[in-house]
Amino acid sequence: TLYSYYPTKAELFRSVVDSIVMNQQDPNLKSLDDIRATLETFAEHRLSVVFSAKHRALVRLIIAEREHFRDIARLYYEQGPLRSHAILSDYFEYLIERNRIEIESANEAAEFFCGMLMHQRYIEQLYLDERSLSKEEIVFKARHVVDRFLAAYHVI
Repeated sequence: TLYSYYPTKAELFRSVVDSIVMNQQDPNLKSLDDIRATLETFAEHRLSVVFSAKHRALVRLIIAEREHFRDIARLYYEQGPLRSHAILSDYFEYLIERNRIEIESANEAAEFFCGMLMHQRYIEQLYLDERSLSKEEIVFKARHVVDRFLAAYHVI
């Protein structure tokens, strides 16, 4: 049985969360050549991960079991949403240091970018059980968000 590998339900749950989240690594964000393409790649990746059926099931499980396994909810948050935010914030800091973008706060810019990218659709998925996004919808949404973001923050 599974419990011969995992002594407790919490260990099994932790392993499932860890394997799903760690297998969905964000792309490397260090390009100065084409900031637009780099942000579009990041956005498309985040949308395809977050709005996949597997990820939606994982989030629902974490929410349902949060009271019993608080550390697992924290593990998911730190390895998933918080890590992605940090990667994007670090990229913006990288661009700021090289005078490639006019941003006062890399952290705030990452928050705005992620909010535009996912907030409304995420709420719809959580409450309305909306279908996953098609590849075409992902590309369209990613490009639209990047266009709006770059219009707000001047790229040099």
